[in-house]
Amino acid sequence: MTEELSPPGWIVESVEEGQRLRGWIANSYAQIEFLLGDIIVQSLSLAEYNEVGTALQHGAPDRIKRVRRILEFEGVFSEFRDELAKILADFEDHHEVRNLLAHGFCTIYHTPDNDFGLEFRKWHRVPDRQDAQLIKTFRLVDLEYHKSSLVELSQRALELHYRIHDRLGLIEHD
Repeated sequence: MTEELSPPGWIVESVEEGQRLRGWIANSYAQIEFLLGDIIVQSLSLAEYNEVGTALQHGAPDRIKRVRRILEFEGVFSEFRDELAKILADFEDHHEVRNLLAHGFCTIYHTPDNDFGLEFRKWHRVPDRQDAQLIKTFRLVDLEYHKSSLVELSQRALELHYRIHDRLGLIEHD
């Protein structure tokens, strides 16, 4: 009879915490990606943005490009230009991490002295060169940093989204 091996409790707890933080990162990123899509959809019905495009983009990088294009025109979004530009720049800073956490193969590493990390590997397309693996290890403190940054950014985006909807007359006031 073989004895079942179970990892020590601290490892199980660390794995659970890492996956919890990974979920917060993915969720916060998705919130912002949706809000950018909403700006694009709202622009489709506004005459001043007719030259920008006629369809919603899928994928965060394409949505970022489209919202930047929207901001080049004078219209209802102009009063939010600086704030939106800052949100877009901050959002772009998280794209690689989010992609790696969402699509990467995860390996758990730990040492006897309680060091712990989640390593993510993802095949990365490199134009005009051989594709390569993107590999990064995150300690829990790293994941907590990215989670906190994206939660704060998604909160800023949500507050701006509310103000944009209010400006577009999409919010009823009593």
